[in-house]
Amino acid sequence: MLLSHLKNNGKLSKAIVLTLALSSLLACGVDISNNHTSGAIPSGEQIQIAQNTLPRNISEAVLKDASVRSRVQVSDLKISQVTQTTFSNRCIFEFKKGCTKEYKPIQGWVVVVQVKEQSWTYHVSQYSQIVIEPNINFFNASQLPRNIASKVLNDVANRSGVNRNSLRIYSSTSKIFSNSCVFNFGEVCAEIYQPVEGWVVVVKVKEESWTYHVNKSGSQIVIDPKIKANEGSPLPEKIAEKVLNDAYQRSRLQTIGIRITRTVQKTFSNSCVFNFGEICTQQYDPVEGWAVVLKVNNQFWTYHVDRTGSRIVLDPKVTGDR
Repeated sequence: MLLSHLKNNGKLSKAIVLTLALSSLLACGVDISNNHTSGAIPSGEQIQIAQNTLPRNISEAVLKDASVRSRVQVSDLKISQVTQTTFSNRCIFEFKKGCTKEYKPIQGWVVVVQVKEQSWTYHVSQYSQIVIEPNINFFNASQLPRNIASKVLNDVANRSGVNRNSLRIYSSTSKIFSNSCVFNFGEVCAEIYQPVEGWVVVVKVKEESWTYHVNKSGSQIVIDPKIKANEGSPLPEKIAEKVLNDAYQRSRLQTIGIRITRTVQKTFSNSCVFNFGEICTQQYDPVEGWAVVLKVNNQFWTYHVDRTGSRIVLDPKVTGDR
């Protein structure tokens, strides 16, 4: 109105009128660029983003857990990201894979910790319960406890017949196995989450690499059942006698016509496999023992024998006098 009044009265030049008009538009927060008008938008610096703050006692607990697992000083660790979250149920909070969609909310945070070159993800509840993602690899080879390394190497030496001093641990990785089935090298496992903490340990045996799963205390040491121990592993004499006697009774030959040609120490994945089953489930219920090959006249008979010699099974494909 002022501009109109002044203009009509002829008391301002056109330049002054234009200047005042522009000032008026800018003061009202109108963008006149590109012939468009819109409300003024504050710059990024003017926008304050609300940050989710993690309570100090919880951040300290997370960093302490990461320090214990990684053996890195707390001062060298850093929380790189915190996101306040409502986990829809406990299953999801605990990183389980096969979760139902029930809604039993847990208030908490997703916390990412920078550990050397890795990012570790935690779920933390408002009541300070801390769960770490189970697929994280934690330690390097030098951090495997010495007593556990010794147990693994002793087991390898017993299976392979190789002098313990000639064996070395190629790598070890701290890991959380999602459940006992996965820990035991099960091929078909349920997706339940009942974590087993421990290590994956790889041992160099001549030209082969043997993989073990070991729990945190070292009380459970499991070798990958796909590994075939070196031929020539020592077969106890009493077990050898039992196998020879069984072959003698089946073939009606004198013992002079029967001899053991090969023994392989082996972990059979379950009793079905041990019993030469052709169609077996893939459950992992290991049977420790040997595969023993005998020459009976012009035939080769294969036996499976358990570690104690209490179970001796002949390959059903073998033909001979019964």
